[in-house]
Amino acid sequence: MEEQKNPVSEFAIASLVVGIASFITLAGTEKAIIAIVFGVLALKRLERNEQLSGKNLAKAGIMLSIISLIVTVIFIIKVYPRIQQRMMQLQSESAGGNTGNSQAGKTPEAR
Repeated sequence: MEEQKNPVSEFAIASLVVGIASFITLAGTEKAIIAIVFGVLALKRLERNEQLSGKNLAKAGIMLSIISLIVTVIFIIKVYPRIQQRMMQLQSESAGGNTGNSQAGKTPEAR
């Protein structure tokens, strides 16, 4: 006898695929949010239609997206201020020593 397989929810597949993409890029906040939305839609559809499968796919997509969002928030809190400080330091260095002329930035009267 052949076992009848239930069709998999498209939202569950989309949630997993977009969740993996957001996890791999780790700055894909928009992808993570979309994956969570797809996962929630899949779980709601799966509750109403028992002939569909893919509950674990939807949950996996949601979990990967949540992890991606948490890592992104931690990155923003911990690393971004240092990057911003370094960029400002580089800007001030390049503005001060860019021309090689010590008279740069002074008005003609002050020279």
